[in-house]
Amino acid sequence: MESFELKKIIKELLIKFHSSELPELIERDIEIPEFKKINKIIVTIGPRRAGKTYFLYQIMKKRIKKGNTLKDFIYLNFENENLSELKPNQLNLILEAYAELYGEKKPILFLDEIQNIPNWDKFIRRLNDENYLTYISGSNSKFLSKEIATALRGRDYPVQVLPFSFKEFINFKGIKLEKNWEFSKTKLQVKRAFEEYFSLSGFPEIILENKLELIDQYFKTMLFQDIIERYAIKNTDLMRLLMLFLARHYGGNYSLNKFNNFAKSNSYKSSTSVIQKYSKILEDIYFSFFITAKQKSMKKESNYQKKAYLYDHAFANYYGEENKGRLLENIVAIELMRRQDKVNHYTNGFECDFITTKHSIQVCYALNQENQKREMQGLIEATKKFKNKPILITFDQETQIQKINTKPIWKWLLEK
Repeated sequence: MESFELKKIIKELLIKFHSSELPELIERDIEIPEFKKINKIIVTIGPRRAGKTYFLYQIMKKRIKKGNTLKDFIYLNFENENLSELKPNQLNLILEAYAELYGEKKPILFLDEIQNIPNWDKFIRRLNDENYLTYISGSNSKFLSKEIATALRGRDYPVQVLPFSFKEFINFKGIKLEKNWEFSKTKLQVKRAFEEYFSLSGFPEIILENKLELIDQYFKTMLFQDIIERYAIKNTDLMRLLMLFLARHYGGNYSLNKFNNFAKSNSYKSSTSVIQKYSKILEDIYFSFFITAKQKSMKKESNYQKKAYLYDHAFANYYGEENKGRLLENIVAIELMRRQDKVNHYTNGFECDFITTKHSIQVCYALNQENQKREMQGLIEATKKFKNKPILITFDQETQIQKINTKPIWKWLLEK
């Protein structure tokens, strides 16, 4: 397509965007630091369907509150079929079209699914050189965080957008947390909301529609678009088996050898090297993540002792058998990832679920006479060894045992 035709299309898209209103959205509890002396390209990363595009709208709304208008922004989604013929050397038409509409003022750019244009990174780096403030987002099928860093040569600032936290879910439900809310009627609302969150998901669409079955479509899209097409994986059945295995055995010890033997025993062609490669891919596309074990000190950890978790508990709720204890543990693991803590687990006769620089964390759905000694011993041993503070998280118990306070998960998730 000729450049003048493409420029006309871009103008039409910009005018349409500037004459519309930004959609209603649930504000995400995600902060982007302001850079005063350097210019960074802000890149949103995370699982598909987690709300990366709507997070761009949220940034726009915040800027409008600070004095910008919608016409200060360029927003283009490169999945729009009208832009499908745009070539790398025609990307500057975006700036030309804006200048012809609004003069020479410098816009703020929001470019969604920019990876659909070959060699997009050269244009983005030039924008950065010319001091344009730029936000970009894209699909995991072509837009992995490690590749962005390479393409943009360290000029990027990645912002992780995960499925809704419980705090964001509370916001979606319209529950206002006033001071001392846990001593008011709001406490009951919060507990009921957590039961719903616990049995459903953090994905915005699933929450909005209250349809857990949507996760099956996400699963298939991840498998066939993010994995099979992108990585040219030929052993589709083995990858699907691994994804289902992790969806059903999350929160447990994950061994390449054990899964390899499991796959072979079920007549799948497999090897530990292939399983290791597939596991890394599942981390890259934000399906699952793996936590290694701390050993004798905070400086040493084992790459062989790993526990597997899912980036959203909907996969467990839909594909797995009911296990409330492991589900609770997975939600804690996601929250620690969301808080971007360095996380490990600890095993030495007794176990402690999570070790961070500040805390040893044990998760138990319900403490009773049968499990109390085991749970407390692992927590106390880890706290002494790593010289941090203990936290014992339960579903709904709040008491003190051996001078350690147990904390209901719905309260812990809402702490600052």
